[in-house]
Amino acid sequence: MSGVERRLRAPMSLARAFQVPSAFSAVLALCAVLAVPALLTGCASPMPNTGNQRVTGGPIVFTKVGHGEPTIVLQSGLGDGRDPWAKVLNELRTDHSVFAYDRPGYGDSTATPPVPRNPCGIATELHGLLQSAGIKPPYVLVGHSIGGLYQYAFSRLYPDEVAGIVLVDATHPLHLRRMQVEVPVMANMLDNMSRRVFRGMMQAEFLQQQDCIDTLWQKPRPSVPVRVLTRTIYSPTEMASGFETMVHNLEPNWLPLVGGREVQPVEGSGHYIQRDKPEVVVKAIEEVVREARERARPSPETALGSPPGTPPAR
Repeated sequence: MSGVERRLRAPMSLARAFQVPSAFSAVLALCAVLAVPALLTGCASPMPNTGNQRVTGGPIVFTKVGHGEPTIVLQSGLGDGRDPWAKVLNELRTDHSVFAYDRPGYGDSTATPPVPRNPCGIATELHGLLQSAGIKPPYVLVGHSIGGLYQYAFSRLYPDEVAGIVLVDATHPLHLRRMQVEVPVMANMLDNMSRRVFRGMMQAEFLQQQDCIDTLWQKPRPSVPVRVLTRTIYSPTEMASGFETMVHNLEPNWLPLVGGREVQPVEGSGHYIQRDKPEVVVKAIEEVVREARERARPSPETALGSPPGTPPAR
């Protein structure tokens, strides 16, 4: 069965797992938590495979286009390959170096590496993939949904290699814990769905999303330009249950974790901002790239050297 067929058949599986329409509607709303809507909506135009890394069970496939520094590294949400980034990548490829990949178990990546599927394991795996592909730092990390959580982990594990961060309706490190306390009915339904419907790498990623998070707080945060984009469209179920309020209350808490001046709500966008409003995502990425390049540019004093007669530093 093709990836498209699997996506299109997903609603049938969800409906069988939750027999009544009201529960099914709630589950569909819950899917937005971690980018599961990709299973329900098909995919954008496929991206070209430009390289792969052979690991246990098969390849990890990626797309690398464009040129220049820093390289923009795109990370997708739960259940997604590269396809949701197609519009963004096509806009950026002319003037920027852009990297996107299918995590193991998604899209064209059939690999089954013995790497923990928690945020630290996935960040480490991505770092190794970039190295093996010859894509050198610095990187501007862009992450959607749970992919934002993975990019946050990358920024704490490799702070010296990060030039900027763009979060696209990202899953906050405390998201699941808060939901278990503040929206327990939805949290329990999502946990049930993860065990009855999710399979393979997708199930492992969901169940391990909180592993290693507590170790990241203590690691250094890179001082880099940041943009935090959030959606403004929620389903009636999400609004009535208190889920929307919980998410809004968490959004400002991204700023102490990654930096940045403010959270930017994107009007007219649901969870997939890169599909609904790709121009907003592109603008945010280009702003971060521009700021990163300005920071990397040597100051006039450094470029010209010390003027004659300047005493040596002690």
